[in-house]
Amino acid sequence: MKAQSAVTWVLLVVLALFVAPGVINFVRGPAPTPGIFDEGLTLDAAMELSEQEGKPVFVVATADWCAPCQSLKRGALADAGVGAWIREHTIPVYLEDGTDREAIGFLGVRAYPTSLMIVDGEVVGGIEGASDADAYLSGLKGMVPDPEG
Repeated sequence: MKAQSAVTWVLLVVLALFVAPGVINFVRGPAPTPGIFDEGLTLDAAMELSEQEGKPVFVVATADWCAPCQSLKRGALADAGVGAWIREHTIPVYLEDGTDREAIGFLGVRAYPTSLMIVDGEVVGGIEGASDADAYLSGLKGMVPDPEG
C-alpha cells in the first residue's frame, strides 16, 4: 500500500509541474503583443514589403486563450536579443486567432503558437510551441538563408 501511495504522490507532483504554468498564464491573462509587432502589418502588406526589401517575413500565429502563446510572448518574444534579431533580419507579422483566422488558415497553421518564416512567398520553416529565448533564436536563425552562402 505504501508503494502505491508514493507512486500516486509522485504522479500528482509531476502533473502539477506540467499544469502549473498554464494555470499561472490563465490567471495572469493574455500577454501584451510584443513590441516587435508594433507596425501592425497584415500578411499581405508584409509580403509586398518582403519583395521590395528582400527580407523574409516572420509570422507568429497565436491566440489569447493559449497558455503556451502567453509564455512565448512573455518570454522569447520579449527578449531584447530575439527582438533585435527579428527587427534586423525579418519583416514581423502578428496574427491573432480572434481577428486573423483567414490568414492563419491560409498558412496552414495547426497549433498555437506557431512561428513561420516565409522566403520568396514560400514557408521555409516553422516552430510550434514556446521555448526559451536562446533555443527560439537558434531556430529562427536556422530558417533564414545565409546571405553570404
